[in-house]
Formats: sequence, C-alpha cells, structure tokens
Amino acid sequence: MMNKMLPFRFIPVEPRTVDDLHDGHVISTFDCCGMFLCTGGEVEILFGEQSYRLRRGDMYIYVPSTIVRLLHRSEDAQGIMVEIELSFVLPLATGTLSVENLLNLRHAPCITLGEAEFRHLLTLTESLKQRIEQADLESLPMQRRILMQDILRSMAQTIFYEVVNLYYVNRPLAPLPQGKKELVFHHFMISLFQNYRTEREVAFYATQQHIDSRYFSTIIKEKSGSTPQQWIVQMVITEARQLLESSDLSIKEIAAKLNFPTQSFFGKYFKQYVGLSPKAYRQRI
Repeated sequence: MMNKMLPFRFIPVEPRTVDDLHDGHVISTFDCCGMFLCTGGEVEILFGEQSYRLRRGDMYIYVPSTIVRLLHRSEDAQGIMVEIELSFVLPLATGTLSVENLLNLRHAPCITLGEAEFRHLLTLTESLKQRIEQADLESLPMQRRILMQDILRSMAQTIFYEVVNLYYVNRPLAPLPQGKKELVFHHFMISLFQNYRTEREVAFYATQQHIDSRYFSTIIKEKSGSTPQQWIVQMVITEARQLLESSDLSIKEIAAKLNFPTQSFFGKYFKQYVGLSPKAYRQRI
C-alpha cells in the first residue's frame, strides 16, 4: 500500500501470492529505512555475508544504504514491511539513538520478540495501516487532510519509538569487533553527523583519517553501497527538506543554518539534487 501524501508505506507479505518478493529479490535502500515483522511461516534473508532465518515474532530492521537479498520464503510466509523515508525518521533517530547505536544496528539487525511484545507491535502497525486505508486523504478538505496527516504521522512516530525500545530491550547495543575498513566507515559516519552542515567536501573527511581521498571513497562505497559524496548530499538535502516542510524559517534562514554562503547558492544546490527550487518545493508541500 502506497500513499504519496505520507512519508511511509506498508508492503504486506502474504502466503501463496505472486509478487515482487520472490526468491533472489534484492532490496536496496538509500533514502529510506524500515522493518519487517514476520507473522508466520519462514523467511530467509542475506545481509552482507550473514544470513538470517525469520519466523513468527522475529523482526528485521534495515537502515539506509543497505542491500538485502531474499534467499527464500516458505509458501506460508507472511508478515508486514513498513518502509519509512529518511527525511521523516532522521530527526526522530538523531534525538533517540547515538551514531554508534545506529552503526551497531547495521551489524545486528534482527531480534526475536516475546509474545506480548509481538502482539503489541502488530496491533500498532495494523491500526496505522487500517487508519490510512479508512482516511482516504485525497478526498478530504484541506484542513481535515492536514489534521489527518498529522495524526497518521504521530502514530508512525509511536511505532518508531516502540521499535527502538524493543531493540534496546532485546539486544543491548554493545560495540562489535570491527576491521580497519569498518572503522573507517564508522568514524566517517560520526564525523558526518557532526560536520555535514559546514563540511561538504570528501577531502575533509578523508584528511581526518589520514587517508587518500580516492581510497577513502572506495572504502565507504564498499562498506555502505554509497559514495561519501552521496552520504553528504543525503544528509544536507534531508535536513533542507525537513526545514522547508515543517519549519517557519525563511529560505534565506535555512540557507544560513546549513552554512551556504548565499540563498542563491543554496537554491542551486537544492535544485541540482531535488529537481525543484526550495521555493517551488515548499509551495508543492
């Protein structure tokens, strides 16, 4: 189920159906994250070099720039996927999880829920799914549409916080052993979260780790599937979109907040990657 007015979507996985989620299917994410909650049968996935076998009550959480391969699903496999745009979840995550927690999540994405936890999370997701189906946003008058969108976003935020809480409870986020390349990526992400508003050159992040820029880019691409420049742009554009959508700041103030020398320079940068000027983007929203 997809609704262009909301920053998330539900993908039901049902038994004995022919759909996109066939054996060998690759799920590649760059600007979104999400979860899959298995409600029956068995699903086997490959993430990196590690395979996971999910059964009823198991939850897989995927973060941006991950590549997951569906190895096999039994005929009775079923569950629900919730896919969320990064622009929606990033402000929630940065206020709840440290960068170290987010990186550790990449290495340990699966947890097994207790029966009560499983039923509670399933009830929340099914409730949001049903509310979206009943809302029929496109047919609502503007004021009611805005109100309903806020209600649905609030429900989605609750699910996000519940998922984070369940992860904390079921798998403490302890540091994991890492090789040299993993540490390079780890330190890049920490520095990126701290500096993306002021530093948008790959050379800055490579120099911090005393690595040649070309080799640094090769490592980041290898470990995440995205180049350092793509990561930088994603962070900047994500915050720019959020500020244009949900703040009262002027475009000039947003440009200053993101450390662009002029509003015009910010406008050209934003349009290059979004396809619209900041003004047009805000008017469309």
